[in-house]
Amino acid sequence: MNVEIQDLRVLRAVADTGSLAGAARALGVSQAAVTRRVQQLERAAGCAVLRRDHRGARLTSAGRLLLRCADDLIPRVDRLLAVGGRGPAGPSERLRVGAAPTPVLPLVAAHAVEAGDNVELCPLSVLCGEPAAGEPAADPGAALPGLFRLHRLDLAVVRHCAPDGPLPDALAHAVLAEEDLLIGVAAGHRLAARSSLALRDLDGEVCVLVGDRRHADLRRHFTAAVRGAGGHVEVRWAGDETEAAALACAERGALPAYPHPAPVPGMVYVPLVDAGTRHRLLLVWPPRGRAAGRAPGLADRVREAYRGGA
Repeated sequence: MNVEIQDLRVLRAVADTGSLAGAARALGVSQAAVTRRVQQLERAAGCAVLRRDHRGARLTSAGRLLLRCADDLIPRVDRLLAVGGRGPAGPSERLRVGAAPTPVLPLVAAHAVEAGDNVELCPLSVLCGEPAAGEPAADPGAALPGLFRLHRLDLAVVRHCAPDGPLPDALAHAVLAEEDLLIGVAAGHRLAARSSLALRDLDGEVCVLVGDRRHADLRRHFTAAVRGAGGHVEVRWAGDETEAAALACAERGALPAYPHPAPVPGMVYVPLVDAGTRHRLLLVWPPRGRAAGRAPGLADRVREAYRGGA
């Protein structure tokens, strides 16, 4: 029976999520790719491994038997890949870091390079939690473990907020920093002179949100926090950051932003000090991945450098 390890990873993902669509999200691939893998596995096994109906996909008895083999084999292969990936070159191996733009990302890259790693940055847009109503359908909280399982990433820098819920159990992580959202307002706005704000201070305000995919995390975190606080804001949409800043000034509105936004003439940024919008910057890795041994030390160095402003 000619079965590839990636076929078994797909089978595990289907078992975890209960559907082909869920497995595709978990693995960060298309549903068609998952279907092809399942079909390939069934041809190799000579029998059906899944039973599909309106409720999703369930493993047959043959599928459950294969899954037991997969659960024994996949960790062994991952350990072999981790050892083989080091090779004779030692610490100069390529370190693939998935990240959304965050203030700590340059420090992660710099300290990894200083330790002798060859860093490859892999941009990621949304990483944790379920999308809010109206957001693109995605389940990045499940997709991140899938990217690790497929060896597309070794580490990830994640912005994590209360609405995201807990990280998947399969991931190890370390906190790099804790930060508050910022609210940008025109210099003459009633909130501009405040040293800090709470969500209740924004009740009734016009809030400008950028509608592109890169700002999906910010939109989700902010709108979920406003709903959780029982507040009400009037939302205006902008196509990019420049338009958003101009609209906030024109409407005398508020512009939520992550630290550290690019300076905008005539606009000041006030910290939004509220438990609902406070977020953590995390370094995340698979416990059995090839970066697991050095990830905690890297996190310690980045955390100390960020605190010291280095």
